[in-house]
Amino acid sequence: MQRDLDKMRRRPFFFPLVLPVLLFIAVVAAAAWLFDARATTVVFVVRHAEVEMPTDADPDLSVDGRERAARLAKMLSQARPVRGIDAIFASEYKRTQQTATPLSETAALPVNVVASAVWSELPRRILRDHRGEYVLVVGAGNTVPDLVEALSGEKVTLRDDEYDAMFVVFVPQIAKTKVVRLRY
Repeated sequence: MQRDLDKMRRRPFFFPLVLPVLLFIAVVAAAAWLFDARATTVVFVVRHAEVEMPTDADPDLSVDGRERAARLAKMLSQARPVRGIDAIFASEYKRTQQTATPLSETAALPVNVVASAVWSELPRRILRDHRGEYVLVVGAGNTVPDLVEALSGEKVTLRDDEYDAMFVVFVPQIAKTKVVRLRY
């Protein structure tokens, strides 16, 4: 009988000690989640839109390509209601810059042109200079998969006739990087 009374007396003292510890762990977990969510960099990676029949090495966008670039601008200008896209990068080719131009004009942002020689440094630059921001990168069919892999570690492919693929790469500070493939 005495043992049962001793057990009952010990339990009330255990609970008040555990409650603050559990509450502290919950607060720390919530703060880490909030920090991670605010520090997540979102990179939209697209291939340039359709081009005219290639008569030269750097063709302009076709009518369909200009329409696709306009759809991209409309879609991404609404990506985040408060601020929208924070930075735009494109390769040195006219077709990539022309794909990014409608969004650039809508968002009043410059298109940062990245030369082929330094394209491989772009992922580090984005993660260093644009942490927690929304970034658009327009590349060519052969550079988009490499960029997505450099940002996320995930291999992706593009067909030669695939102009409507968009890769959304979520790069959080703490959690695992995720890639979502969309069509636009």
